[in-house]
Amino acid sequence: MTILLIELETKGHHLSSYLRSIVTELVKNKKKIIFLTTKEIKKNNFYSFFNKYTKIIYINKIKYPLKKNYFSFLKFQIKNYKIIKEKFQQIKKKNNINHIYVNTLDFLDKPLSIFGSPFGDTKFSGLYLNPKFYIQYKSLLNNLVKNKLYIFLFEKLLQINSLSNIFIVDPLCSQFLSKRAKINYQKIKFINELGSSNKIEKFNLSIQKCRKILKISKNDFVILIYGFIRKNKSLDELFKVVQYIKTKKPIKILIVGKRDIETQLFLKNTYRKNKKLASMIIDINKFSDDLFEKIVFKASNLTWAGYSKNFYGSSGVYFLSSTNHVPVISSDHGAIGWYSKKYNIGASVDLTNKTKLIKVLNRLMKFNRKIKYDFTKVNSIYNFKNFGFNICKNLK
Repeated sequence: MTILLIELETKGHHLSSYLRSIVTELVKNKKKIIFLTTKEIKKNNFYSFFNKYTKIIYINKIKYPLKKNYFSFLKFQIKNYKIIKEKFQQIKKKNNINHIYVNTLDFLDKPLSIFGSPFGDTKFSGLYLNPKFYIQYKSLLNNLVKNKLYIFLFEKLLQINSLSNIFIVDPLCSQFLSKRAKINYQKIKFINELGSSNKIEKFNLSIQKCRKILKISKNDFVILIYGFIRKNKSLDELFKVVQYIKTKKPIKILIVGKRDIETQLFLKNTYRKNKKLASMIIDINKFSDDLFEKIVFKASNLTWAGYSKNFYGSSGVYFLSSTNHVPVISSDHGAIGWYSKKYNIGASVDLTNKTKLIKVLNRLMKFNRKIKYDFTKVNSIYNFKNFGFNICKNLK
C-alpha cells in the first residue's frame, strides 16, 4: 500500500509532531510513503527523519499573504490547489497511490469545496486544524455572513465522493458538529491532540545543568515561549505586564523557535525601545532538536501558551509542556481555554485584562513549586503514539 503525504507548512508542530507521528506509524506497518512538500523542509531539523523514511518530491512554495484577509488567503489557497493538482498528475503516472493524506487541509479547503478533488478518484483524507464556522464573532454581520458561508463550504467539502475522512483536533468544533445531523458527517473523525514527539525517553540532565547550558541563573524564574513564534502568540501582552510582577526572583523570558518576519521586526523594535525588558529576554532564534527541546523545558518554570482573540485553535505547546511537567499559562478562549479549564495544569486568563493577568502570574510564581499539578491524565490521552495510530487506522 502506498500513501501520499502532503504538507506545505514546514515550520512548527505541523511537521515535527503531527506528520512525524503519522510517518512513524506508517513505517511500523510497512507502508510505502511518498511525501510531497517544499524545499523549505531542508532547513528544518527534522528533515533527516523524513528523508530516511519517505521518498520526497518537491513543489514550489507559495508565499503566505502579508495582507491577511479572506480574499488574499483564498488566492493563496487556489495557488496551492493548482500546484498540487499538477504535481499529483505527474506522481500518479509513476506510482500507484492508494490513499492521500493532506496534513494541513487549511491550506486548500476552500478550493476543494469550490472545484472538487485535485486527486481525481483517488481516496484522500486531511487534518483540519482551524475550522472557523463554529466561532461566534462579536459582529452580527460577521455571524450571519461568515459563519453561513464557512459552513456551506464545509458541507460542500464533505460531499466530495473521494473524500474519506476529515480529522479535527478542536474539541469545541467537535461539539458543534455533533449537534448537526447532516449527510456525510460520518466522514468527520475527532482526534485527540498529541503531546511530545520527542524521542528522548531517558533525560538525565539536571535543572542546574540545563540552565548552565542556556546561561540562566539558578535563581531566575523562567517563562518559556516555544515553537514557531508569531504575532498571535501574544508576546506583547506578556511584555506589557512582566515588569509589574511582584517576585523576589529575577524573571527571564526564554523565547525559543524560528519566527516570521513580522515578529522579528516586533522583537527588534522592542529590544531597541525597552532596554530593561530586553535584559529580561533570552532570545534563541532556531528550531530545536529533541535534545535542545528537553533542555529548554527542563530549565523553565512556566510555559506561555497565550493566543490572541482571533486564534481559536489548539496548541501543541500546551501538551508538549504537560509532557515535560511544566505548568502552562494560556488564553481563556477557544480550544486552548477549554483544555486549560478541563485539565488544570496551570491557569487561563483573558490576556487583554492586564490586572487579571498580573494577578494570575503573581500567584503562579509565588506557588510554583508548591502546587502539585496532575499531568498524568493529559499525557495518557494526548500523546505521540495515539495520534499517529488514530489517523493511520482510517487511511484505507
